[in-house]
Amino acid sequence: MKTIVLATDFSRNANQAARFAVQLARDWKAELILLNAFHFWPDNPAKTGDFPLSEDAIRETSEKKLKHLADELSEVAAVPIHCLVQEGHTMNAIRAVTKAKNADLLIMSTVGTAPKSTQLLGSIATGMVEETEVPLLLIPPGIGYAGMKNIVLGVDLAIPPNAIALETALEFARASDSLINVLCISETPNSPELRERAEHFRRLLLQVPHTMSLVKGSEVYDTLLQFSHDNKADLIMMLPQTRSWLWKLFSEGETQRMARLTDIPLLAVV
Repeated sequence: MKTIVLATDFSRNANQAARFAVQLARDWKAELILLNAFHFWPDNPAKTGDFPLSEDAIRETSEKKLKHLADELSEVAAVPIHCLVQEGHTMNAIRAVTKAKNADLLIMSTVGTAPKSTQLLGSIATGMVEETEVPLLLIPPGIGYAGMKNIVLGVDLAIPPNAIALETALEFARASDSLINVLCISETPNSPELRERAEHFRRLLLQVPHTMSLVKGSEVYDTLLQFSHDNKADLIMMLPQTRSWLWKLFSEGETQRMARLTDIPLLAVV
């Protein structure tokens, strides 16, 4: 874990996520890239006279704000910090930068400039759950960094885990020297087949301190969040399943719903 990208819209919650990011970068001995993405509209049909919001003006403003943020973060933790302004539609721009910089982690605040609508409609950050190509760490409002020693990993044992995503999750836990509390929610937690799968899953975690819990239920969000609070988790990890564009169009994934509603940091591992 050497490169962390923090995407910001300069809102108060995004700045809070940036402080979380710089402290995590310090602990991981990683570099931190501060990213602001903007979309420039080259013309406005309703305008009269000169249009003041030129691309150069927008870029210059973003660069100044990023520099100010970087200076503030440098007082929090001494890590290499780089600033980057990217023009383009937000999600596409973020995805392009994480790929170009070979990022190990993307961090965003769950709430940006429109906090009142986020829990109902979601945000750019929650939308990124379906779009990101690197692990995405989402920071809810009011959460400060205090290490991540106690992690809850929600899994669906009915579906074989993505081996790459699981190894990434374990690498994250090892880098943070964390305990992983694995939680599987099922309507038949005592079935021999499920318990056999649970034992197989535990063998994959032999090198990482962990616990395994099979809990009866059908509501993933409520059960996972309550379990995380009961176990005083610092972080929730989920392994989003790949879904077709048609399925995405008409339904919300469990990880995306958790991202929209959680009050505990959430890592979507892809």
